[in-house]
Amino acid sequence: MNLDSLTEKTRKSIRKARLDKGCVTTRHADFNIRIGPNSVDRTLNILNSLIRIFETKNIKIFLKEEPYEAKTCVTISGITFELDLYEKISIIKKEEKDWLGCTQYDYIPTGKLVLRIKNAPYQARSEWCDGKKQRLENILDSFVEGLYEAVIKEQELEKERQKWHEEYLKKEEEQRARELEREQFKALEQEAIAWQRIQTIRDYIEAVTKAYILTKGPIEPGSEFDKWITGAKALVNRFDSLSKI
Repeated sequence: MNLDSLTEKTRKSIRKARLDKGCVTTRHADFNIRIGPNSVDRTLNILNSLIRIFETKNIKIFLKEEPYEAKTCVTISGITFELDLYEKISIIKKEEKDWLGCTQYDYIPTGKLVLRIKNAPYQARSEWCDGKKQRLENILDSFVEGLYEAVIKEQELEKERQKWHEEYLKKEEEQRARELEREQFKALEQEAIAWQRIQTIRDYIEAVTKAYILTKGPIEPGSEFDKWITGAKALVNRFDSLSKI
């Protein structure tokens, strides 16, 4: 977006904007601002100067369209920041209340302008404003430097986030491995218990067989006891997982 286009769209938007709490606000197709009516010309001049600096630095400025507003953004080294410019206001409580009995307030623009990086990373400077001895238009270079510093801070934070994410994935993988080991151990334990039960049943069949032979003599082929032994062993074999290996 070129300088004239952005400035002109901002100017037109200001003309159409309604006064809300002492300020006019732009939200579509221009630079996001919220200022008092008396600060319009000064704001546009600041905007012009800022865009010129952006152009010399090859900083891309664009509008990110969203359902209810368009955010003014810049991209540096692949990192996008949202910008706006607003005027501080004084809120004064009125003595009289409205017809519903609610407290009323006057919103009075102070003339103090603030240029802001709305999504500045943690511990990075986010606002540049009028002071007692400085005017915002005289510290625009500092604002641009702040953008580059915010990029560095965001890159550092991204490295930290990536490191944290990798550590999280590692811990999650270790947790899954431990859970798998527990499941495997539980399955092995169940197999061991089943095997022990099978061995108990085999020992029982053998003990019954020895008792039968001791009391009644050799087992006759085809006898009821012979059929019982054959059936019992076959049944145990069907449930014995080791016999299938």
